Amino acid sequence: MRTTFRNTTFKLALSASALALAVGMVGLAGGGDVFVAPAQAAGENAGGNVNAGGSGGPQGDIDGRGPQADAGGGGSTGGQPVWSDEGIPEVELGRLSVARSPDRVIEMAYDEALVTLSSDMLDFYNQSLSEILDDLANEWDTISLIDSPLQNLALMQDALDGSSVLAENYGVTTDNDTLLAVFLGVASDKELPISADTVIAVTTILGTPVTGEDAEALAEAAEDVREAVVLGHG
Repeated sequence: MRTTFRNTTFKLALSASALALAVGMVGLAGGGDVFVAPAQAAGENAGGNVNAGGSGGPQGDIDGRGPQADAGGGGSTGGQPVWSDEGIPEVELGRLSVARSPDRVIEMAYDEALVTLSSDMLDFYNQSLSEILDDLANEWDTISLIDSPLQNLALMQDALDGSSVLAENYGVTTDNDTLLAVFLGVASDKELPISADTVIAVTTILGTPVTGEDAEALAEAAEDVREAVVLGHG
C-alpha cells in the first residue's frame, strides 16, 4: 500500500491489527490521500524517547530513557530505561535520585563540572583517601571541590569504566576507587548512610553496576567520605 503526502511516498507494510492502530491517527491530505504519522507505526511505544526535544510531558522528562540506557546492548524496553527492569535494591537514595536524569542532563552536568575545575580542586582530588577525609572534616571552609550532586554523579558515571577524566586529562594520580568514593560520598544525602545496596542501585542506574565485594568496598569508603562531609559542613 502506498500513500503520498506533499510529494513524499511512504511504503506502509501494515498488518490487520497495526492498520487498526493507524486508523486512529489518520488525517486527510488534499486529493483524498491518506497520511499516517510515521512516529506511530505499528508496535512502537508512544512512551519512548519523546522528550529528546524537551517536550512530551513530565513522564518523558523524568522516566524517559535514562543514563546509558543502551549500555550492554540491552536497548530500549518499551520506552523505559534499561535499569527499570534490573531489580535494583529498594533503598532510599535522597539526593542520589538525580542519577535517574536523562542522558542529556547528565552530559550537561559533566561538562559543567569540567568547566568549573580549578587548580585548587585538582589539588584536593590529587590526594590519598585519608588526606581527603581529613580535608573534608577539618578544612571544609577552605577546600575547593565539586559540590553539586548531579555533577559528582556525572563524574562518577565517567569513572565507572575504570578510569576518571581527572586522571586521563588533568594529571590526577589518585586511584580510581578513591575518586569513585569521593564522588559518591559528596553527592549523597548528609543524613542517609551509604550501603552496598546504595552503590548497587546508583551504579545500576548509571549504567555500570557495581556489585558484591566491590559494592561493599565502595560503600565503606563513600560512607567515610559522607561522614567526613557531615563533620566538616556541620
